Amino acid sequence: MTTVFETERLVLRVPGRAGAAQIAAFYAANREHLQPWSPKLHPGLFSEEFWAAEAERRVADLRASGEVRGFLYLRDGPQGPVGNLSLVQVERGAFHACTLGYSLAADAQGRGYMLEAVRAAVAHAFGSLGLHRVMANYMPRNRRSAAVLRRAGFVVEGYANDYLLIDGRWEDHVLTAITNRSWSR
Repeated sequence: MTTVFETERLVLRVPGRAGAAQIAAFYAANREHLQPWSPKLHPGLFSEEFWAAEAERRVADLRASGEVRGFLYLRDGPQGPVGNLSLVQVERGAFHACTLGYSLAADAQGRGYMLEAVRAAVAHAFGSLGLHRVMANYMPRNRRSAAVLRRAGFVVEGYANDYLLIDGRWEDHVLTAITNRSWSR
C-alpha cells in the first residue's frame, strides 16, 4: 500500500493487490448506502479480482500524474477501509486544478472523518501536488456533503442542471471550489 497522507485519526492509502479483498468487502457492505449517491455500481466493485487489477492501475496513476484514487483507513481500528477519497482530473498549464470526490461507510457517518480527510486532501493538493484549485460538487439533497465542503472552506460557485448520471438518473449538482491563495509556481 502507498500512503498518500495521514491525519490524527485517518490514513489515505492507494492499496496494492493485498488490499483487494478488504475493498471488495467495503463495497459489498455499503452497496445500499452508496448507490443513491453514485453512478450505477459496477459489479466488479464487489470482486477481489477486479480490485487486484485496479490496485495496480491506481498506483501507476499516482506515480505518473499525482492522481489519487485511494481509500481511508482508521489509524487505530479495523484493517478495512471506512471510505474512499479521490483527487482526479489533475490539470496543469493555466489551470493547476483537480476534482475531489469521496464517500464514507454507513457506520462511519457522523464522526467528523470526512471533514478531517477533506481538509488533509486539500492540504495535499495545495502542497505536494502544487495545485491552485480543488473543485468538488454535490447533489443539492446531500446535506452532509454540503456541510463538509462548507466547513472545509469550499465556496459555492454555481449550479449545474442534469450534471451527472447518478443511480440511473440525471442529477443536478452544486459546484464548489477552494483556491490556494498563496500559490506560486
